[in-house]
Amino acid sequence: MNRNRSSGFTLTEIMIAVTISVLIFSALGMLLSRCFSLWLGSQAEWKLAQHARVTRTRLLYGGFGTGTGLLNSTNVTFDTSGGWRRVEFYPVTGGGDYYRLWGSPGSYQSNIWIERENGYPRWAWAQEVRFSSGAYPAVLVNDFSAARTNTTVTLSYTLNLSALGKTYELPQVVQAELINE
Repeated sequence: MNRNRSSGFTLTEIMIAVTISVLIFSALGMLLSRCFSLWLGSQAEWKLAQHARVTRTRLLYGGFGTGTGLLNSTNVTFDTSGGWRRVEFYPVTGGGDYYRLWGSPGSYQSNIWIERENGYPRWAWAQEVRFSSGAYPAVLVNDFSAARTNTTVTLSYTLNLSALGKTYELPQVVQAELINE
């Protein structure tokens, strides 16, 4: 009675191998899921930073071309209208037209609107990376406020982007020097 000892694996050995495999694949799945969510979060923060750069540029240099922004403007006034704050100014190189920024001081999300006295389009928003008719920016604004000294205008606001069930926030402060006050 010679038995050949190549009879395979026992049930216990198979169960241990399957359990170890499940644990390894679960750990790899969680690791990949976490890496993917970190990558998507980084993309959202990068997008918010790009909007912050564009917003600052449009507020300082103009939403309707260079020279139509707060930088080197004169006769800056502040007002409120229907729950919105309004900043009105005359840029020296703006061709004599006045421009307005509209922002909400409330905690709800809105846009910073840029209005010009004449021309088409009359309205734009500050935090959109590109202008598009009928489309609103994905990045919104909370807590818009404006302050002025004899030489400086300061705008404060928080940019918000909702993505992946989270809200990413980026506080901003923009200062512009005034001329011939």
